[in-house]
Parts: sequence; structure tokens; C-alpha cells
Amino acid sequence: MDATAMALRSSLSTEGTLYLIEIAELSLPLQELIVNTYFRSEESQGCRLLFGSSRDLTEKVKSWRMREDFYYHISSVTLRIPPLRCRKAEILSIADMLMTQYSKQFDRPKPVLCREIIGHLMEHSWPGNLTELQTAIKTIVAIGDQAISLAAIKAAAPWGRPNENRRPQLLKEATRASSIQIERQLITEVLVSTGGNRKRAAVDLGISYKALLYKLKQIETENQSAYCKNGVAP
Repeated sequence: MDATAMALRSSLSTEGTLYLIEIAELSLPLQELIVNTYFRSEESQGCRLLFGSSRDLTEKVKSWRMREDFYYHISSVTLRIPPLRCRKAEILSIADMLMTQYSKQFDRPKPVLCREIIGHLMEHSWPGNLTELQTAIKTIVAIGDQAISLAAIKAAAPWGRPNENRRPQLLKEATRASSIQIERQLITEVLVSTGGNRKRAAVDLGISYKALLYKLKQIETENQSAYCKNGVAP
């Protein structure tokens, strides 16, 4: 029995709730372990097991990547939650709740969202659903500067709304754009992990504090330039 199977078996024998986020990724041996240890045994009577998935599990069963008995057990009670793109009316209220949560967590003031960020939250398709929205709100709260936050959020989301009039990029241009995007995503992630502490973020990134401030200012300037091109005042 490998380490993952041992950890799962141990969790199933304890009291509490165990939530498996993406059940479609569970291997066949682990599915069998859950069926035999949880559903067909009295060992895990104190454990409540919840499953989540963003996939069509019936297709997994048809392609023999999910056991039929496993699917039968986990789908007896099913709650289907529409993706965020189908719940636009709820996005701002969810964002407000997350801002309250992360402001307390990072010990920072709760932001009042500007219209540019509100527009992005409402127009974005949110392919990453709640996890992507949580990351976006963490970024806004941790960084503090909403112009920089918005630029960082957009840079971390290459699947954003396509531009049909965009000309083909040369390889050199595409490589540079990709490098800039990766750099901004890393800066964003580190700032979030430090709760917006720029001096700590600079240390974690291995650059000087002055260099980090310069990069953040560059992001802000480019974001303001993008607003002007679109005829929107920053």
C-alpha cells in the first residue's frame, strides 16, 4: 500500500468530515479502497465523506476510468452547483464575503472595489470557478493597490476574452509576453503569500525592494495605458 492509500485509509478511520475535491482524478485502486473501507465496512462509521467534481463522471464510468460500484455509492445524493459564469448576480456578494474574510486573515483594510475591478469581475468567464475568484480577491486585498491588482489578475488569466482583431505574434514577441506574464503571476502569488508585505515579498523573490517597487509601478503604468487605449479613465 503506497503513502497516498495509507493516508486515505487513516483519514477514513477518524471522526470528522473528509472532502475529496476532484473525485474524477482518483485512481482505480483508491476507488476500490474507498468502496471496501468506507461503504462496505464499519471501520469508518465516525467519518463523513464528501466528494466534489467539475467533470462528467458518467463519461469516466463509460471509459472504464471509474468503477461502476464506486460511482453508484458516491452519486446517491448529488448537489449540482452551476458555475460562476451562470451566476453573475451572485459574484459581487461572494466577492464581498471573500474580501471580509481575507481582510481579517491578512490584517488589512477591506477594499472598496473600483468600477474597473467590478467590471472585470462581472465580465470575466471564470473558467476556474470559485478557486479563481478566491485567488483574485486575495490578490486585491493583499496588494492593496487596485490598479496593480487588476493588471496582475489579468496577467495571470491568459484565457481571458479573446481579441478577434489581434494580429499574429512573432515568436520573440510571444516569448517575451509569456515571460512577463509568468513574472507578474509570480509577483502576485508572493505578495498574496506575504499578506501584501512588499519588503518580505522582495526577499522571497530574490530581488531588491527598489526593484520590486519598480516592477509594480511598471504594471500600474501599463494598466493605466490600457485603460486610456480603451477610452476608459483610470
